[in-house]
Amino acid sequence: MLDKSTKTVLTLGYFDSIHLGHQKVIKSALELASKLDAKVTIVTFSGNLKHALNNENEKVVYTDSEREKLYYSLGVDNVFFAPATKEFLAMDSIEFLNFLNDKFNVVGYCTGSDYKFGNGANGNVLSIGEYADKKGQAQVVVDLVKDGATKISTTGVKALLINGDLEKANMLLARSYSVTGKVFSDRKVGRTLGFPTINIKVSNEKINLFEGVYKGHVYIDDKKYDALINYGRRPTFDMYERLIEAHILSFSGNLYDREVTVYFDKFLRKIYKFSSKEELIDRLNKDLEQVKERK
Repeated sequence: MLDKSTKTVLTLGYFDSIHLGHQKVIKSALELASKLDAKVTIVTFSGNLKHALNNENEKVVYTDSEREKLYYSLGVDNVFFAPATKEFLAMDSIEFLNFLNDKFNVVGYCTGSDYKFGNGANGNVLSIGEYADKKGQAQVVVDLVKDGATKISTTGVKALLINGDLEKANMLLARSYSVTGKVFSDRKVGRTLGFPTINIKVSNEKINLFEGVYKGHVYIDDKKYDALINYGRRPTFDMYERLIEAHILSFSGNLYDREVTVYFDKFLRKIYKFSSKEELIDRLNKDLEQVKERK
């Protein structure tokens, strides 16, 4: 948390998938902060905002901890997760801005042009502009980023990930989609097949990525390793829990209980139920050749 005396530009938005549109807002905030000799604070909400607002069961692209790491990777100085409680969300737009000004030494605001806030979404960029003018604060409003004629949105990114268009989703995210989790000890069947894997459970908060076999990568002690990843069920062994199994190339070591982020670079194929272990091994060797390709 920033010291109250530290000047900061507030970057307001849920920024739930941190897609190209979100990144443009954050970049603009960094530019404004540089001009004002200030820091950048992202103001977002913890948890599933849609569920809190409308009781929707739609899942998230990234968990809070995953989002926080991504925000900092983009160069921001501070992240504030407001609670998505009924009490907090009941604030009107002026109450919300007053709350933020009591908490931070605000010198400016940066939002997307469609940003709305406050109880009943009664605040917008015009509300912020009026408020900022009275306080002598700066404001930057960022135009929407579009993919063709369509606004880039988290809803669109989710649909692409769920329906199997990883390549398009990664393009809109400007990075490979990722899942972070703790490695746990499973059945160790992979090593008997010649494909030892790390196993990670997917948070129930997260969307269901299209089940399949993927080319991807992980970082271990800041070193990048290619990986062959199975996301989803393991029907050959009659196991149907959603799970990540990643075979990491050119790595040997114990990763149990370590937190690892698995990045999904390319969809290779759907998951099949093979008639024998030998058939599965043959298919995995073919998958591995695709992972080794430098395309």
